[in-house]
Amino acid sequence: MSNNLINAKLITCILPKGRAYGLLQALMEEKDIHSVNFHRARGVGRFSPITARGIGEQQEKEILEATVAEEDADELFEFMFFKGEMNQPHGGIIYMTSLPKATEMLVPDLPLEVS
Repeated sequence: MSNNLINAKLITCILPKGRAYGLLQALMEEKDIHSVNFHRARGVGRFSPITARGIGEQQEKEILEATVAEEDADELFEFMFFKGEMNQPHGGIIYMTSLPKATEMLVPDLPLEVS
């Protein structure tokens, strides 16, 4: 069984703090997508009032990345956009990039340990 994806897509979401985990759960439960990862970062808001003074306002963001098959990419992009509430003001951004080849993350089936 090969777990390689040819012409896969990487969907990246940059979300306000506290939103990535809910989106990750929705992808796993509603769409059975398990090749998802998220991490945190800090960034400077471009149009915040404090930037006029030359100091950037630091905000914590969450970055969620999902590797998906090319044929499912558009449907999942739309699902993530609305489920992650990026259609709201200051809701984050989402973009998609091509991956010529990717390997799906798979967790092996292991026997239960008996103690």
